[in-house]
Amino acid sequence: MSTKPLNPQHRVVGGRAVVNRDWIREFTGASVGTAARWYKVRNEQPKEHRHPEKERIDGTDFYDEQQFRAFYAWFQQDKASKVLKADPELYELNPADIVSINKAAALLNFNGPSVIRKYRRDNPEYFPVSVGEVEGPTGRMIPGFRVGDLQDFDRKRTGDKLGKAGRRPGPQDEAPVGRPSALEEVLAAELSARDGGEPLTATQLAEQYVAEAIERDGYHPGLAAELSVQYGGPQRSWEYVVRNTLEHRPAAAPARSEADRRAAIALAALRERGDVRGLAASLAREHGGSPDVWSRAVNAARRLTDPTT
Repeated sequence: MSTKPLNPQHRVVGGRAVVNRDWIREFTGASVGTAARWYKVRNEQPKEHRHPEKERIDGTDFYDEQQFRAFYAWFQQDKASKVLKADPELYELNPADIVSINKAAALLNFNGPSVIRKYRRDNPEYFPVSVGEVEGPTGRMIPGFRVGDLQDFDRKRTGDKLGKAGRRPGPQDEAPVGRPSALEEVLAAELSARDGGEPLTATQLAEQYVAEAIERDGYHPGLAAELSVQYGGPQRSWEYVVRNTLEHRPAAAPARSEADRRAAIALAALRERGDVRGLAASLAREHGGSPDVWSRAVNAARRLTDPTT
C-alpha cells in the first residue's frame, strides 16, 4: 500500500510562525495517529505545556509553532521519566559479577525472566548476551548475565524505546488515537520483541493470547484473571478482550479438566514468581487442595516452559 507523501507547511501569520499537521509529523517522526492523539488529549495535558489549539487557514489546520515546540519538549521529558526504573541494587553490584536470568529480571524490574527470553529470542541485538550458566533456585543451571552488561543496557533505556511497541517506523494509517492503554504498557516488552515483524496493536496481541488460551484450554470464567496474572495489566482490561474474542468465537472449545486448570495456574505462577522452592505448597494454600496435587501441576507447567529456565 502506497503512503501519501507529507506536505509540511510553515507560515507566518500576524508575526507568529504556524505549522500544519504534516510539518509536525516530519519534525517529530510521529505517525498520523500519534499526532492526532497529542491534539485529542490536549485538555488532559498540563496547561503550561499543552498542545496548541488549531487555527483554520485556507482550509488547513495550523498550530502555533512555538507552542508546539514547547509541548514536544515537555512530552519527550515526560516520556523519558516513565521508563521502567532499575532496582538501585543493580548499580551496587560489581560489574564483573554474573547473575542468573531470574536475578537479572528482578534487577531490571521486569515481570519475570520470560521478558528477557523474549528479547533474546525475538530481538537478540536489543538485550545483552548470556555469558554462561549459573545455578538456579531449584539447582538447575539457567542463563547468567554479566552485571556490567545489564548496567549498560539500563543506561541506554530511554522513552523512545517505548515508541517501538511492535509498530513499523514512520507514518501509519488508521493508527489508534488516545492515551497508551494499560495493555500497551504491560505488553510493551512483547510488542517491542516483535519489532520488524507484522505490526500489531496491544489489543490485537492480547486477543491472540486469549484465542490461544481458549484454543488450548477452552473458555472458563477465570480466564481473564489468569491472563492478568500471566501478562500483567488490570483484570477488567483482559475481561474486555476476552468478551470481544468470544464474540468472534461463539463455539469456544470445551472447558478444560481440573488438572489442566491447575497446570495453567501453576504456569502463571512460574512466570510471575520464578521456579522458587515451595511453590506447590504456596499454591495449595492459595487455591486449596493438597501439595501433592499442586506439585504435579507445577511439574506439568515446567514442561510447558522454556527448558533453560
